[in-house]
Amino acid sequence: MKRRLTFHKTSEFDRDIPLIRTLNLVQTVFVGIGTAIGGVVFAIMGIAIEAAGPSIVLTFLIGALFALIIGLSYAELGASVPEAAGGAISFVRRAYGDNIVTFIAGWFSWIGSITDSAIGSIVFASSVHYFFPWVEPFSLAIITLIVVALINFKGTNMMSTVQFVLTAILILTLSLYMTGASFSFELGRFMPVFPYGVLPALYMVSFIFPTYAGYESITQLSEEVKTAGKNIPRALLLTWVAITIIFTGTAIATIGAAPPEVYIGSDTPLQNAASYFLGPIGGIVVSVASIVAVLTTINGGMAGGTRIAYALSRSRFLPSVFDRVHPRYRSPYTALALTALLAIAFVLTRSVNFIVYAITLGYSVTAIMVCLALMRLRRKEPQLYRPFRVPLYPYTPILGILVLVFMIVTLSLESLALGCVLGVVGVVLFILTRKIRKTEV
Repeated sequence: MKRRLTFHKTSEFDRDIPLIRTLNLVQTVFVGIGTAIGGVVFAIMGIAIEAAGPSIVLTFLIGALFALIIGLSYAELGASVPEAAGGAISFVRRAYGDNIVTFIAGWFSWIGSITDSAIGSIVFASSVHYFFPWVEPFSLAIITLIVVALINFKGTNMMSTVQFVLTAILILTLSLYMTGASFSFELGRFMPVFPYGVLPALYMVSFIFPTYAGYESITQLSEEVKTAGKNIPRALLLTWVAITIIFTGTAIATIGAAPPEVYIGSDTPLQNAASYFLGPIGGIVVSVASIVAVLTTINGGMAGGTRIAYALSRSRFLPSVFDRVHPRYRSPYTALALTALLAIAFVLTRSVNFIVYAITLGYSVTAIMVCLALMRLRRKEPQLYRPFRVPLYPYTPILGILVLVFMIVTLSLESLALGCVLGVVGVVLFILTRKIRKTEV
């Protein structure tokens, strides 16, 4: 009896511990940039160029425009509801209350962050495999997720410091990659611009869009950002500018500096292209950078996913065991463990395309609900203090919803089936959690 009483007190104490605001503007921007760049761009560039040819550059620019339109809604809500750990789930909860609409928003947002971590770990392991062919990539990916989870367990300060260093390395290396491409750059490689017609360039937007999803990780950490009302909109805009330049520049460099047979069909397309136009040292530099810097995606995705799970539990959408905060490190440690385990489960599917489409589904469904929450809150709480307001309201969020619907319908049939399965799993989880919560004291 004594032991049970002690455990109960510890659990209650853990739930009452608040998160702390430790992230400044620069740290917040680096979380967004690192989460967006780290893994996806290294994994999909060869596949994307193979599907759309040189027109993939336009695809990245269209993706950037879509990301800006959608990101403006996140900026307003992140600034006006700065106490919202978990980002989308807290925004939708404020607009719609504690119901299944809020749960689905949080559920798909969580899936997006989990799969972001999963794809990052696979790219990391593939880069190590580039040097050491005897290493089994998927086993290493799982080990990597466990190590990053331990880093996140040490708290936000540790997470943000690691993210800053790794993202700086990543930006520097991709800048060298783009500069080095000038040594063998040929405009002729961009002809024809649309080798397979215009439609593939449009359809591929949904495939490359996960590369722009880093802005959501910023709002997921809202409760830990200093002066959130000002810093979150600024961080979102700065992140968008940086990743647009990097993604578009990397696509141009890859197409212009190396023939397609060098990188198409490769698990390490950027490394292969760098080896072509910079020699062996180029492949080594890019590989080392991806080995180190792709950890930013895993780190940021893990941090964001953990806060979503924490927010879901705090909102009574997950069992109460997942809303505990470690008394020393101030990290939601039980939510972190659950997020890491689910990321490992996605790695075990051994399918890059499956995971990338899961990221797109997760972020797209969530973003639709965020745009709807923005419009509902404008009507429901017109007096809410909004340091940042979406320009051209209500046309901007409406356009954002149309863009997101377009991306969802242009996914493969397998991806749409995946979305239905994930939705059913989410509803079942929602019903089971409600039953569990009724039994909790």
